[in-house]
Amino acid sequence: MMMKLLIIIAIALLIGGGLMWLVEFEPGFVLLQYGSWSLETSLVVFAVAFVLLVLTAYWALKSLVLIKQTPGRLSRWQSAKRLTRANKTLTRGLITLEEGRWSEAERLLMRYAGHSDTPLLHYLAAARAAQKQDAAERRDNYLRLAHETTEGADIAVGVVQAELQLESDQKEQALATLQHLREMSPKHPYVLQQLQKLYSEMNEWQGVQDVLPDLKKRHVLPSSDVKSLSTDATVGQLESAIARHDWNKVSELWDGAPTKIRHSEAMLHAYVSALIQQDRGKEAGPLIEAYMNNEWSDRLAYQYGLIKLDNLNGQIERAERWEKKHPNNPWLLLTLGRLMKVNNQAEKAESILRESLAHGERGETYQALAEVLAMTPGNEAAVLEAYQKGLALMLLQGDASI
Repeated sequence: MMMKLLIIIAIALLIGGGLMWLVEFEPGFVLLQYGSWSLETSLVVFAVAFVLLVLTAYWALKSLVLIKQTPGRLSRWQSAKRLTRANKTLTRGLITLEEGRWSEAERLLMRYAGHSDTPLLHYLAAARAAQKQDAAERRDNYLRLAHETTEGADIAVGVVQAELQLESDQKEQALATLQHLREMSPKHPYVLQQLQKLYSEMNEWQGVQDVLPDLKKRHVLPSSDVKSLSTDATVGQLESAIARHDWNKVSELWDGAPTKIRHSEAMLHAYVSALIQQDRGKEAGPLIEAYMNNEWSDRLAYQYGLIKLDNLNGQIERAERWEKKHPNNPWLLLTLGRLMKVNNQAEKAESILRESLAHGERGETYQALAEVLAMTPGNEAAVLEAYQKGLALMLLQGDASI
């Protein structure tokens, strides 16, 4: 700046010196005439007056422009100041939010939200603060403002809305939000994952089945998890059909399930339960035996005692072979005791059931023991005692079945 001023002064001195030399050499004159009016002066005076006039006009014009620009500059300065304050309060609000001071955080986040260049961050954070205060109406209002003030943020706002709805246990609303987001962005991995979790929590197994192909295709979950979820979903649909006594649906699901799923312990247990409820236990026997040839399942061993096959002695022999490989298993011993009772081997059944109780007391086992004791006359006191113990345990344990 100083250098520029020095250059201007130097140029002015050179021009002034040149003019003085011209005056001495040839002063000249200028004549201006307009109608009856005329002005005569020397060339130097005219030149100086003209330069002064131009400079005066220039500074006047510049001052006028500056005056006109002042409101705009002032507005921009105020906007910049508000923006700086908004950024500072956003930072303070987020820190306060993480510290757990929800009310103060909400107040800070909303103070300059309308002046911020990132209002989305203000409103989303304020929605979380309102959520922590159980203020669902304010929360939803902030989410609406976030949607209205930021173009292209529909997915981000929707994801936060679904998360907050889930946090408030508003599962139906969250499901509607996530389904809408999936319509908007069918390939969004996080939306797919959240949908799968919510469907699973709500036992909406058909929904899980619908979303699994996309989860696998988008590599949202490992292949092993997808297979496990597929099994869970099929079993869940089967159990739901069993609860409704929709036996046609049960058969449809069983027949349509992939072989690997049908051979899973969870699927087989559910299907065997359906067969037993339909008095089709004879069909369940071969399925249980085929599974138990390669794998072990306490649940299937228990169910094996709830069915009666045509070859009862063969059924007992098979259970005894299992018992040699899995000694002291209370569920298998309960099954053996029940089969012995059906085969009218009361003494042996009593011994096995008492052994089962020694390895795990259950109300159901006491009930089976009472039934066996009742087969022999004169055991009324023992029968009553067994029933009482069984009832007490059932009340304490709830559902005693495995």
